[in-house]
Amino acid sequence: MTNLEVIQTIYQAFGEGDFQKMASLFSPDWVGTVPESQPMSGTYRGAEAFITQFISNIPTTWPGFQMEPIAFYESGNTVFVHHKITIGGKTSEGIHMSVVKEGKAISWQPFDDTSHLTSTASV
Repeated sequence: MTNLEVIQTIYQAFGEGDFQKMASLFSPDWVGTVPESQPMSGTYRGAEAFITQFISNIPTTWPGFQMEPIAFYESGNTVFVHHKITIGGKTSEGIHMSVVKEGKAISWQPFDDTSHLTSTASV
């Protein structure tokens, strides 16, 4: 599987709610970093922490959350996902950056503008 295919498969699994499949494509030392300007900011280490501490809180933090990849771009071992997110009926576009090593995602960082989107969490 190419780096691009790894990330495409992760996003497909996320969209289908197949978190076990998604987690199988994370390296054991995977790190996700959410900027301080966003709800649920912080550093998540490992698939289990990301799924239980971030993904499981999406429905309460962002009611009506939907994400749709627009395009995937690969540069070496880095894959960028241009996507749109909809929260509470409002839509914004963003970029996610993932790094892949030896067929597994090793990092993820979102660059999303969530400032104008509805949120029940404090920003």
